[in-house]
Amino acid sequence: MRTAILSATLLALASAAHAVDLGPLAPAAGGKVQCFSPNPAAKSCQSIGAYRVTPEGVIENEATVMVSDSPLIIMTTRAPVKIKAGADCGVLSAKDLLTSSFTLDGHLAGPVETTRLRAAMRNRMGPVLGHEICVSYRPQGESLLATSTVDGSARPDMDQKVIWVPAADGWKVGY
Repeated sequence: MRTAILSATLLALASAAHAVDLGPLAPAAGGKVQCFSPNPAAKSCQSIGAYRVTPEGVIENEATVMVSDSPLIIMTTRAPVKIKAGADCGVLSAKDLLTSSFTLDGHLAGPVETTRLRAAMRNRMGPVLGHEICVSYRPQGESLLATSTVDGSARPDMDQKVIWVPAADGWKVGY
């Protein structure tokens, strides 16, 4: 079932990508996702960025992020991004966090835990919520270095190694 959904999503992305300039996100049209802070031996990532183009032509980022490694807490959010000057840019809003989902040690969080985790993430991410974050990618050996700006100001503390990996190749968030 998951493979069929993934195939349909990739097909939709590939056909919609002809009308939308994906810029540095072009590998997504070929069925790849971004693996941030990769551990190739374990096929794991600190976070995974997947992209699709909606029927309206909006690039949507689905970010799956490890919030904690013990217990393993993973958050998934969706937000629109735009390509600007060769970078992918977006504004994560408090509203986007209200639709985020969480897993705890591999199990979908219940309503009470989800409400608590959303509030905790709103507090933790407060300084960047509502601000434009742009990510540029530059080659760094076999990988890329993702460098970020927030409202145009460099944020080297947010820099991460990233690689593109096939979406259907078993990569996961968590170590």
